[in-house]
This record gives sequence, C-alpha cells and structure tokens, in this order.
Amino acid sequence: MFQRSHSHLKRIDKHNSLSYTPKHDDINTWQLGLADLSPTPTICNHSQDLTDYLQLILTARVHEVVGPTPLNKAHGLSEELGCSVMLKREDTQPGYSYRLRGIYNRIVNLDKELRWKGVITSSASDALAVSYAAKELRTPSIIVLPEYTSKNRIKELTRLGSTVKLHGLSTDAAKEESLRLQSLHDLIAIPQPGDEYVIAGHGTIGQEIIQQTIPGQAEAVFCPIACGTLIAGLGIYIKRIAPQIKVIGVQLHDSTDVSRLIHCKGQSTLEEHLILRNVYPKVARNCSGVIDDIVHVTMNEVLIATKDIYEDTRQLLNTEGALAVAGMKSWITSKGLIGSGKDFVAITTEAQLDFSEISYIVKQASLAEMAMGSENESGLGSLMPAGTASTCAGDGWSSSTTVIGTETCASFTSDVDGSLWNS
Repeated sequence: MFQRSHSHLKRIDKHNSLSYTPKHDDINTWQLGLADLSPTPTICNHSQDLTDYLQLILTARVHEVVGPTPLNKAHGLSEELGCSVMLKREDTQPGYSYRLRGIYNRIVNLDKELRWKGVITSSASDALAVSYAAKELRTPSIIVLPEYTSKNRIKELTRLGSTVKLHGLSTDAAKEESLRLQSLHDLIAIPQPGDEYVIAGHGTIGQEIIQQTIPGQAEAVFCPIACGTLIAGLGIYIKRIAPQIKVIGVQLHDSTDVSRLIHCKGQSTLEEHLILRNVYPKVARNCSGVIDDIVHVTMNEVLIATKDIYEDTRQLLNTEGALAVAGMKSWITSKGLIGSGKDFVAITTEAQLDFSEISYIVKQASLAEMAMGSENESGLGSLMPAGTASTCAGDGWSSSTTVIGTETCASFTSDVDGSLWNS
C-alpha cells in the first residue's frame, strides 16, 4: 500500500493526496542541473525521433497556469478490488481536462510574433483548453465547431474570450472551415499532430505521479491511449525515472486508434499502417517504447466505471475520463490480482459533461450494470444497444469526448472577421 509513515512525505490536500519529495539518493535523475536545460527540442534529420523529451518535460511551463493535481485514494474501488487504487485527478484542472497541460505548453512556447497572430482549433475536445490557455496568455483564439454544439459549451468558450464560429453539420465541415480561416488569417492550428511541446506538457502528469508516490510502491499506471500524446508523455517520464512501473494503455474495443498498431515489430510495417489510419508515426513510436500492455474495454465497462468514480469522488466523468479506471479493473481481474494489495494509479482524464447530458449517462450506466450482470449469468454478449453512448473526437488527433444529448444551436454565430482582430 502507499505508506504514509516516511518522514519525507508531506500532505498536499485533505483528500488522501500525497506529495513525495525525493531524497538525494532516491533517483539519480533528480540530480540533473535544470539551470543547464534549454526548452528547445533537439531533433535529428532522420526517421528516429531523438527529441529530448525528458528535458522538455522538466522545463515545461505547465505550472504557470495549473498546480499539481491530487492523487486521491479511491476507497470504494480499493475495497472492491482488494488493492490500493489511486486516482490522478486531471478532471480537476481548469477546463476539467488534462489537455490544458499540453496546449498551454505549446502556445506559451510559440514565438511572440506567432502568438499575437492568434490560434485556432476545430477540436471540440480541446476547445476549452485552447480558450483557457489563450486567455491566460492574452492570445486571440478562434474555435470552429459544428452547428449542433450545445449552448452551454458556446457560452463557456465566449466567456473565456474566444471567438466561436459555428459551421456545418459535421466535425469534418468544421475542420475544413478552420483550415480556411487558418490560411486566411495566418493563424496557428492548435494542437498539431505529434507536437513535442504537447507531449512534454502531458509528461508533467508522469512527473507528478513520481513525486506523489513512494519509489517502488506503484505497480502500474493506467492511461487512455486515444491519439497517443498523453500516454507517450507520461510514459516517457515514468520509464526514464521509474522503469519498474508498468504503463498500461486503455482503449475501447474495435478501436482503429494507435493501440492496434503500437506493438507491430517491423518499423516500416508500423509506419505504413499508421499512415493508412491517419495516425502520426512519431507518436506511435513513442508509445511503443513506453507501453507495457494494452487492455481493451467495452462501453459497458466504461459506463460502470463512471459510476464507480462518482461513488468515490462525487464527480461524474464522461466516458473518456473514466476509460483508465475501466481498464484498470479489467486488467487487475484478468491478471488474477484481485486481493493482491498492490498499488495502482488510474488517470481520470476529464469531466467534460454538459448538464443536459448527466441524466442520460446515469441512465446508461444503470443499463450497463444490468447488462453486465446478465452477461455474467448467461455468458451472452453485451446487452447495450450499439451506439447508445459513444466517444467521437472527429478530428483524429484529440482524445474522444462523449457525444450525448447535445442540443442544436444553428442560429448562433460570431463575427470571426471583426472583434477578434480589433482586440
């Protein structure tokens, strides 16, 4: 279990969160002279990615805008599994998502001339993080979203100072409009695939986990795979500092994302498959070097995990946010580790639910419990009808966000050519 008797531990909040201050001889990597590190990535001109990600993580400017997120013990899950389950609460970030880390680190490292031109995104998943980071850095921002985007989401984005442009009835249409505006106004698209600063920003999660746990105690860290930048970043740091900790990727069944491809042994075969699936090869190479195992889960398992997390935290997450917990439960069960007393960390990545979606996801979680109970009794497959709850990022690069119960708001428009450029 995570011990609390060590003299070099200190509490950082009242919710079972621990902050570990490494001793001089605990981890020799902490002896790095940070003053000698430069935030400029070193990249060689050949296929192997030699970016010094550890350097970029250690010099990331994430904590200019966010503090370390809590590492809370999930008492209910711990009792259910007979293990010590800790939740890395990225859902408590501004914007309710881990994404702010990478996006802020990307924007703050832009040249000032580029930053003042403005940033743009068509990713619904990243919209809040882009808006928040842009506001903190006084950078103009445009968010292009489909016309069915909820009024509450639009209100949040405009409150943060972004110009919201609604276009088309699909994410593809919104993306095309975003590309047009990007070219027209010479804007910077955020995030860009495989961006080193985004990966490094996400890597600070791994850094905090190491600081908040006792060396040698954590058995594994569970993290959604999605587009790969989150698990690549935290995995790179964990494997450099504490390589004995397993990094377990979690993905939905039947996904066409990175998870099916990162274990390919042939580099050329891997890259060919990634290109065919529009996945950035560099991100997949980083993932393949740090992920120890992959667990696929059903939507039923994810929905049940949202209920488990709520009962431990009183926070209702969307399905992407609960994915790591679902994977952790499945992996512990499949490995026969229930009752082992081992220590596990799961990343609760986000809580991006609109109020109108809450009753729907609660209902679906109840149906999922019934379905899983029937499945266990009869041996039949999942009883959840296909498509009742889904995750769909739409742009292929951002992690998915739950698309449920959204209301149309086609009448809302914002002048993209006016006020933004006069501010």
